[in-house]
Amino acid sequence: MLLINFLKKASAIISAIKSGIYLMLFYFRLSRLLLLLLSFTLSTFSSLSAQDLELLLNQIKNEKDDITFRTKAEELLGKADLKRDKGILGKTYYYLADSYHGENNYKALDYYKKANTYLDDEEILKDSYFNQAKIHTTFSEFPEAMRMILKSMEFNKLNNNLSEVQRDMSYKGYIHDRMYEFKESIIWNRKSLNIAKMLKDTMAMAYCLGRIGIAYDELAEQDNFNKKLFDSALYYNNKAAKYAELSGDLSFARTTYSNIGNSYSKLNNYEKAEEYTLKSLSIPGFEESKGVTLVNLGKIYLETGRYKAAKEILDSAMQNTIKYGTRKYQLEAFYRLHELDVKKKDYKNALKNYIDYKSIEDSLLNETKTKQIVDAQEQYKSAEKEREILLQRTTLAEQDLVIQQRNYQIYGLIGLAVILGIIGYLIYNQQELKNRQLQKENELKDALLKIETQNKLQEQRLQISRDLHDNIGAQLTFIISSIDNLKYGFDIKDEKLTNKLETISDFTSGTIYELRDTIWAMNKSEITFEDLQTRISNYIDKAHLYDSNIQFSFNVENSVDTSKTFSSVEGMNIHRIIQEAIHNSLKYADASQIRVEVSKVVSNLVFKISDSGKGFNLSSIKRGNGLTNMEKRISDIGGEIQINSKENQGTEIIVTV
Repeated sequence: MLLINFLKKASAIISAIKSGIYLMLFYFRLSRLLLLLLSFTLSTFSSLSAQDLELLLNQIKNEKDDITFRTKAEELLGKADLKRDKGILGKTYYYLADSYHGENNYKALDYYKKANTYLDDEEILKDSYFNQAKIHTTFSEFPEAMRMILKSMEFNKLNNNLSEVQRDMSYKGYIHDRMYEFKESIIWNRKSLNIAKMLKDTMAMAYCLGRIGIAYDELAEQDNFNKKLFDSALYYNNKAAKYAELSGDLSFARTTYSNIGNSYSKLNNYEKAEEYTLKSLSIPGFEESKGVTLVNLGKIYLETGRYKAAKEILDSAMQNTIKYGTRKYQLEAFYRLHELDVKKKDYKNALKNYIDYKSIEDSLLNETKTKQIVDAQEQYKSAEKEREILLQRTTLAEQDLVIQQRNYQIYGLIGLAVILGIIGYLIYNQQELKNRQLQKENELKDALLKIETQNKLQEQRLQISRDLHDNIGAQLTFIISSIDNLKYGFDIKDEKLTNKLETISDFTSGTIYELRDTIWAMNKSEITFEDLQTRISNYIDKAHLYDSNIQFSFNVENSVDTSKTFSSVEGMNIHRIIQEAIHNSLKYADASQIRVEVSKVVSNLVFKISDSGKGFNLSSIKRGNGLTNMEKRISDIGGEIQINSKENQGTEIIVTV
């Protein structure tokens, strides 16, 4: 009886378990059916909603009034579903960005970035990256501008948009120009010019030729006003003006004539400079951009002694810059008025104009800093929003995980031990996958942070070099000009005072050359052997002008790897050591020959600077700052220096890198 009762109870328990399992399977299948029905309903609604949104977008994108358009576009963004209508969202953000472009570039850039997240439309994407590159260039954010123009170029190459590839190549050259990398600017604009010729796009050819001409003009000025390079600048700018006229683009033709006049002015050919500057001003319209051309004409009159005409033109330039708010050109007008007053010996007005010049210069610098602070604040806000979204996602993921674990516990109580084991294994596997994903995300964040830090450091280097060139360089030049004015403006009979002024002028000129070398090194992340070779040759040429009785020679052996590159610190230190060695030979050695030789010994690069002078006794000579500085510089870059000298047998300095 006991056995029969036990079997009956067991049978009842088994039946109950079977019923429970069947019931669970029924609810599971029912829930799946409901989900399928809901998914079908949502997809049908989504399709209709997308059509309505596309129609609405097409209606508002042709709205002429920007404020009305922006209001309607923002309403559309509120209606669009982030998951279902990405194409509509991308286009809307793009058109919003386009409406702010030039008016509020910070806001435009923010909308372009949002548009890129959703865009898949080729016609829009081919311009989105390019527009972002232009805005970053306006803000002098050159690493980011270069990144965006390369993305634009890559996208257009993949989609065979040849006209846009040509445009992107030329603009990449323009970014290099803004970064003082003029040779790179010429290379990229030549590539772009070849495509423009193939497309027979006259205006595109004009832009490429004009940018090549500007780059040659800057290179000529860097290379001690090299006439050959100025001739190249004039050749390309004249061709650019011709094509601009053929295309009917008077604005670009006007700018190119102004650039030609500026080149002739630098060559001191003021007759030609005046001819092209007046030609630029004769083109009607474009009044808001004529301030700088008027300043250039005023400078020509100033340099040719026509002070009355110079005053009239500079006053006209000042009125133009005030009317159209072009404060950069107003800054230049004040400086030229200051120079005019100095030449007229009206030092009171000269001082007043110089104070106004410095006031605007400081104001423009503060405005730039303010924009950078606003940009940093916007980036900080974006980062905070991203962090909040990440935290919310983490919280939801944790909540989902808790719900899953509870469900597994319920199924575990009903099911068998094997099912519990499988579920446990799946949970463990899932957690491991999440851990790996989190680790990869953290590694990616660290890598992005390093890249961002490097970009900021490069931007700071470029900003410092520009400040050194624009501020300190201009002030040193002003010192030289003031000393010259003192010498020629006053009858100084004290010979000691005259000598002292000449010493200060020579020292200031030397400081400018040192400053240019420093800027040259700061603008480069690395220095090629060819760059270093050119710098050494230029210095030797200047040294020969200092003393034409000395025979100089500079020889690089064939075994030397001329493709070698140095860091900016290495290149600068080697250049300074060779400069110091040549300077000491000129100053103390009384030599008839000075030689610089570069050779390769095993894996080392050896620079030998020797002279045929009177030499010195190493053990008895008093060491000065020059020798100490050379030893310190070579020690900083891990090299060695050896000094060999005997009385009446010359001096030899061997630098091993």
